[in-house]
Amino acid sequence: MANRFDPNFPTHLEGDFLGVVAVTEQPAIGDSNLVVDPSKPFEISVSWHIFGDLTPLWLTALSTASPNWVVTAYAESIGPGDEKILVADSVPVGAGPFSLDQAYSHTMSVPAFSLHEENPGDPTQSGVYKLVVTVFLDSQLGPIGYDIMGYAEGPVIKVEDPI
Repeated sequence: MANRFDPNFPTHLEGDFLGVVAVTEQPAIGDSNLVVDPSKPFEISVSWHIFGDLTPLWLTALSTASPNWVVTAYAESIGPGDEKILVADSVPVGAGPFSLDQAYSHTMSVPAFSLHEENPGDPTQSGVYKLVVTVFLDSQLGPIGYDIMGYAEGPVIKVEDPI
């Protein structure tokens, strides 16, 4: 899983995703399934943390102006097809006091029929998508540099009608 957070001040303010973005569809066997039925909703779970000695100060300052993280899931087709925002949600930053390692998690619900499956003979839809999730905390403190943004890439899913 590729991921990055900005700003990145080692030991002072850093961020990281705690786990791989997980896609679930309530499969019959197992805990997750990378094959998604287009006619059913599915979920994307993500968790991240902000850590370092400036974390309490930074989150306290930003939480007063921007009380929510904006968590957005994107789908990018592998081959021809859709590239779109699947869902965008708000997650409260919290009211503090914040710790030196502040963790967050969120599960997003993607509506049915959000992605197209491959249609053999139709060269416009591959039915394979890479998911990317971003988390963003907007700063109202002035110049660029106080915002916090992170992303995680993956997994790759296949959209396929089971019939």
